[in-house]
Amino acid sequence: MTRVLFVHGTMTRYTEEYLRTFRLIERRLRGWRGRTVVEKFPWGEFWGAELNPRFLAIPGADERAADVLGGGSEDDALSEAARWALLYDDPTAELRLLLEPAAAGAYEPQTVTSQQLRRAARQIADTPPAPPLAALLAEADIAETFPAAAIKIAGLFQQGELQPLLRVIPDDQREAVRPALARAIVAAAMVAARTDSVYPEAFLDAGLRERVVAAVDESLIGGAVLGGTGELLAFLPATALTRLLLRPLRVDLTRALLQFLGDILVYQAKGARLRAELAAQLGPEPTVLLAHSLGGIACVELLLSDAAVRRAVPLLITVGSQAGMLHELGALATAPRPDGEPTPLPADFPPWLNICDRNDLLSFRAAPLFAGRVRDVELDGLTPFPDAHNAYWRSDAVWAQIISAVAAPGDVNVQLRE
Repeated sequence: MTRVLFVHGTMTRYTEEYLRTFRLIERRLRGWRGRTVVEKFPWGEFWGAELNPRFLAIPGADERAADVLGGGSEDDALSEAARWALLYDDPTAELRLLLEPAAAGAYEPQTVTSQQLRRAARQIADTPPAPPLAALLAEADIAETFPAAAIKIAGLFQQGELQPLLRVIPDDQREAVRPALARAIVAAAMVAARTDSVYPEAFLDAGLRERVVAAVDESLIGGAVLGGTGELLAFLPATALTRLLLRPLRVDLTRALLQFLGDILVYQAKGARLRAELAAQLGPEPTVLLAHSLGGIACVELLLSDAAVRRAVPLLITVGSQAGMLHELGALATAPRPDGEPTPLPADFPPWLNICDRNDLLSFRAAPLFAGRVRDVELDGLTPFPDAHNAYWRSDAVWAQIISAVAAPGDVNVQLRE
């Protein structure tokens, strides 16, 4: 039997979303080995920060801002994250950006009619989703909001600023329009479904999100002859990206970071109590520690300071954690400030797998800071920040690493290398 203790991270409390994540982790681990016991350690209510400050000090806090961070890059994953960063703030952003060069007078008027796009949009708005698309919408948690989203986006082509879209897009850019329309509809449905208490699966599972978009795109083919996938970021002027992407990010990016820092600061005051309670959860059975974000910091510090705990833990897995960065800053209470060389881990420190995502601004490497049996795995997910911080559990690549490590902890340093 394998026992795994899940230690959650920053900005997490004992809510339905936490329980859904825990059930997902439990399902994945038990699917690998039926006798696996997965237990939870929900510490946030006792040792976490207040999650609802008003953040009145942030300039622009009263303005609408983007929900996530993305950035223009030649890297496909980063470009896709940037695209969805725009869409989560404004589902029509990509379509509006297609008009940007025209607004600047870069294109001559085209003879192409917009009737094809209007017909495609109205078709998907007026027709119930086919069974394959309906199943995907239900899995993505956007089945209820999808019809209204399709009607809303389709209506933008009947009147208003998007009406002349196809009349100004040159032929070599027409391929971008239909998939952009599909993404706009899906994004609108996602935004409408997301509330404080409901977090649609499509936000956390980039693969599922892309399957929904592909199904919507396929549904549009019958009403429009446009084809291809199109690359929005390949031809947009830098001024458009700067105005529509960078300025709106200030408030929500700062809010996310301050919420993260709130838990970190409270941990500095209450960390010893949290670690003592965590140690008490281990018991006589060898226990794998699977820790997210700040939970990883607590686990690393506990293992550094307590030899008895090290004997009870055969494997440490940290996901989206900041232990390496805090150590580099000299901010770990149970480890000395690094002196320029990686800090040696105790000889009996368990194998340590550290997983981070380049789109997750709250995840950091550990191997350059700690000398010992620690290995970093860096991913390039398609989910933009801050959703990337909680999307690890929906990634097959992450689970391949976790399952491989749990199956053979002693081989962590040589497993699944690219």
